[in-house]
Amino acid sequence: MKYALATIIYWVLLSATSALAAPPEIEDFCWAQAAQVRFNGRGEREAFIANCIADHTPTPPAKRRYKKPR
Repeated sequence: MKYALATIIYWVLLSATSALAAPPEIEDFCWAQAAQVRFNGRGEREAFIANCIADHTPTPPAKRRYKKPR
C-alpha cells in the first residue's frame, strides 16, 4: 500500500515540475554560451547555466488575492 502511494506521489511531483521547467530552446542557448566560457572552479558551469536560464525565463505572474465577502 505504501509503495503505491509513493508511486502516485512521485508521478504527481514529476508532472508538476515539468510545467515549471525552462523551454528547451533557452537551455540549449545557455549550454551553447557556457561552452564558450572557460570556468576555473567547481560548480561554476552549473551556476552560470542556472543564472542564464533564470535571466532568460520570464517570471510567473503573481497570484491575485481576493477578499472573501463578509
